[in-house]
Amino acid sequence: MINVICVKWGTKYSSADVNRLKNNVKKYLTVPHKFYCYTDDPVGLRCTAIFIPPDNDLEIYWNKLAMFQKDFIEGTCLYFDIDVVIQNNIDDITDYLCDDLTMIRCYWKGDIVTDGSSPKFKERYDMYVNSSMLLWKGGSLSNIWEYFDDNADYYMVKYKGIDRFLFHEGFTLKYFPQGIAYSRIHGITENDYTVEMHLNTDHDFEFYYDPDALVCMFNGPTTDSMYEPFKHHWE
Repeated sequence: MINVICVKWGTKYSSADVNRLKNNVKKYLTVPHKFYCYTDDPVGLRCTAIFIPPDNDLEIYWNKLAMFQKDFIEGTCLYFDIDVVIQNNIDDITDYLCDDLTMIRCYWKGDIVTDGSSPKFKERYDMYVNSSMLLWKGGSLSNIWEYFDDNADYYMVKYKGIDRFLFHEGFTLKYFPQGIAYSRIHGITENDYTVEMHLNTDHDFEFYYDPDALVCMFNGPTTDSMYEPFKHHWE
């Protein structure tokens, strides 16, 4: 049994967005699984809700780190950001399960990690990981949560998101192979910055499309109309 988890906090995403992701997972994950949403508002959800404690001080993406608490969920855990689209069968995704946290590597950034001295690249190239999809053994990574929780206010000020926290605080990370996931803005490799885009929208820009990849990350500005060309993946 695979535990598929997403996190919804605040009003950025709706219950409809979560239900869309659940349908998307159901279409492309045919092995036994259960879908959970860790949330502060379960109204309208068509899945099992895990309630964010009312006295919780975490906001936005920082709630994702709570999934690593020792007693959160046992067994194989597969996390997706709500704004991803799964495009192909992911039954074999657990082949990448290991004793460490497996996450997406931003191959389009190459191997460069800046020292922060250049304002232009300070945020974009100070790390090359992405937590839009995570895979781990439930309860086995409580060290990540405990490390963060010991000084949470400090880390939430120091880092813009959990990606930078995980990358810069010395945790052992493993990565899905290149081609498993891609960014709708940046593609898969460094060369994809300049490729001719294949999927047009009614907006003033185009974005990358790879039909063979398993997951598309809708990272960056997102509107409902951007999902229209992908509707067949969950309907």
